[in-house]
Amino acid sequence: MFLKIPWLTKMRKVGYLLMLMMLSPVSSYCPQEKTHSLGRCAYHIECMENIRGIHLHNECLESANYPVTVDLKLTNAIERFDYRIEQDFLGFITSLTISADWAETSLSLLQYTTRLQKLILSSNNIEKITGKPFYFLNNLESLDLSNNQLTNVDELFQFELHPNKLFKLSLAYNRIEELPGDVFEELTSLIELDLSYNKINNINEEPFSNLTSLETLRLNNNLIKNLNGAVNNLHILKNLYLRDNQIQNIDVQSLKIITHLETFDVSRNQLEKINSIVFLRHWKHLGGKKICKIILSDNHINVLPNTSKEISARYTRSARPYSVDVLTEVDLSNNEISNIEYNAFQSLFKMISLDLSRNKIIDFVVNADDLEHVKYLNLSGNYIVRLYFESFSAMKNLQNLDLSHNYLDYIPDQTFTNNYNLKNVNMTYNEIAIIKNLHIKMFHPEGGVLDLSNNGLNQLKIPFGQGLRLTILKLHSNNISIPSLIDLIHQNDLMTLDLSKNMIIELNNTSLRLPVNLLSLDLSCNMIRTIGPSTFHRMGHLKTLRLSRNKLSTIEYGAFQGLTVLQNLDLSFNEIKFLDSKLLMDLKLLSVLSLRSNGMLYLNYKSWYGHKHDLKVFVDGNFLTCEWLVSALNNFNNGFSKMRPAALVVPALGNSVEGIPCVSENKESEKLTDISSKSLMDDDRLLVTSQKILEAVREQTYYLRKYSHIWPSIFKDTENEPDKKW
Repeated sequence: MFLKIPWLTKMRKVGYLLMLMMLSPVSSYCPQEKTHSLGRCAYHIECMENIRGIHLHNECLESANYPVTVDLKLTNAIERFDYRIEQDFLGFITSLTISADWAETSLSLLQYTTRLQKLILSSNNIEKITGKPFYFLNNLESLDLSNNQLTNVDELFQFELHPNKLFKLSLAYNRIEELPGDVFEELTSLIELDLSYNKINNINEEPFSNLTSLETLRLNNNLIKNLNGAVNNLHILKNLYLRDNQIQNIDVQSLKIITHLETFDVSRNQLEKINSIVFLRHWKHLGGKKICKIILSDNHINVLPNTSKEISARYTRSARPYSVDVLTEVDLSNNEISNIEYNAFQSLFKMISLDLSRNKIIDFVVNADDLEHVKYLNLSGNYIVRLYFESFSAMKNLQNLDLSHNYLDYIPDQTFTNNYNLKNVNMTYNEIAIIKNLHIKMFHPEGGVLDLSNNGLNQLKIPFGQGLRLTILKLHSNNISIPSLIDLIHQNDLMTLDLSKNMIIELNNTSLRLPVNLLSLDLSCNMIRTIGPSTFHRMGHLKTLRLSRNKLSTIEYGAFQGLTVLQNLDLSFNEIKFLDSKLLMDLKLLSVLSLRSNGMLYLNYKSWYGHKHDLKVFVDGNFLTCEWLVSALNNFNNGFSKMRPAALVVPALGNSVEGIPCVSENKESEKLTDISSKSLMDDDRLLVTSQKILEAVREQTYYLRKYSHIWPSIFKDTENEPDKKW
């Protein structure tokens, strides 16, 4: 029975909320505030424990014009209640999520949900499901039974109609140990099956024999030791996940469909040897735009054998008409590979990614033609002592190269002669102490990144004509003590340089042989005590300079001369007790200055009265008095100063003003009254006013001079046209 309420027509204008709750507040299992209209005859409803009193509007009942979709979430559901009362409503549910704690259930309410398409029963601690609860769900497409305690699923998946519509089934995170031969017999439409995170230790082809539509099978994180030909009949299978099992061997007979797979993940197993056939793919079967992933990481593989010439030739020939858009990614990381035979990758027609990290490789010598399309090559964590041109000669598409954590002590000649598309080169944690020739002529057109950190490097020179398009260079955590030995004067494309965590003690006007176009320079975490005048005079484009965590106690006049466009300066965690803003007068565009944790007693900011932009100065971690801080904030707020004190870390205890820490006045601070932070005196305010007047006069004079040369012509025109009005 449905109520006819006159004002329901008005409700259509505000979202078609076409559902009424007919229960008292005491028995309101489906509160109105948890009912949402998603469109005409489309609803999302949340109920607690039970389902009662839900009514749909007449125009959504048995309507041919408006298909009804109901997404129902039932929380803390009780196992038994009278479903017959809500039988009509249950028949409209299309998506159902049940949250409960049922050790054993028959799921009796499902007999009325005949339109159900998606059912989620995850995380309900279900140990046993009795009867045939899914029998009448002829429209069911997706079923999630994951994160339960199921041990037996025999005879569970039976349906009234054949074939049924179920295409996705998840049984992950249960306690299933065995798969009966007919368990999936009726699921001929199934496309994706997830059996991961169970206790399955033995599989054969019987449970999967009828899954003729299956494309994705997840068996990862089980106890499987042998495939036993279990998937040989899955002729259209595309993705097979066997990660984290106990598989020791993969032979051709147990995995005949391996050449059809787009994704083959057998990582974290116990493989010691592999047949080269695992790399082969039937390109004609794949077709189209595909990325094939072969994942063999975290095993015990020690040798990569050559591909049989006969097999390789056959698959290569079949690849030519179909492989234009089919690419391959291979992951062999974290194995025990010490020997890679010359033609190991011959069958991989278009390999774009190769990960050989964390192995035992000493010499990487392979057929360069097999690596022609490689964009990503990871050789980190091996025992490589030198590089060979033969292996890199054909890699003209290489963009990302990781050689970190090896034993390289130099970059050989000619190695990267043919590589012009390098974007990221990681050579960290090697033994490169001196580089006099980079031997990388050119990086990617979008710019390149070279990381030489953690090498013990003390000298680097990149000659003219090398390292073109290098934009970011990382040299942190090395042994650089004489910065002039880092000669980058010809690197006009370099934008960012990291020299942090080295052993630089002093900087002067001859220390930095850096390019004029540099935008960011990091000199933090060194041992810099002094910065001489004109140290940065050649860096007219620098916008960010980091000098934190050094041993600076004073700033000399002219130290920052030439940094006319610098915007960010970090002087935090040094030993600067007193600072006069006139030492930073060259920094006309400075907008952020960090003076944190210097133990600072006084900051004179008078020279910033005429600063062009607001300047945020971080002062937390110092000993500036609260009186000084109040004065500085007042003068900023009143427009007398451009300097705005700020804090990155708000103190939990102690004195603070507007969240900025400060110290109260004491006898020791009174000794500094002549240079401490008192309120601006009248002459200071007069100075500010005078500076503003002077700026206005200068601006007016500029415009007078600009237009003075056209005045005679203007007056001449007015003589010829006396009636013209101005």
